[in-house]
Amino acid sequence: MANTGIVLEAYSLILASALTFFLFAIGRFYQLNVGRETHCNWFLVPAILFLSSAVLYALDYDGTILACVGAILLIILTIMLYNVMMGVEK
Repeated sequence: MANTGIVLEAYSLILASALTFFLFAIGRFYQLNVGRETHCNWFLVPAILFLSSAVLYALDYDGTILACVGAILLIILTIMLYNVMMGVEK
């Protein structure tokens, strides 16, 4: 039987991946309607990293590095998307 902590960790990473996909959809919608480049395709990278980490946790391996890299990349991309949508100048 699977350890409860491993199941919760994998479930939370799958949920984080779903939320990341919603950020991708928001960025894509904004890009199509406003016409400004949002680099929305890069949001798929953290989603894939989160899912890969969840699979590693489910297989009883340590996927912490993938989750950390995905989280850092997601923070950077979210700040970039915010700056594009709010019109923050460089």
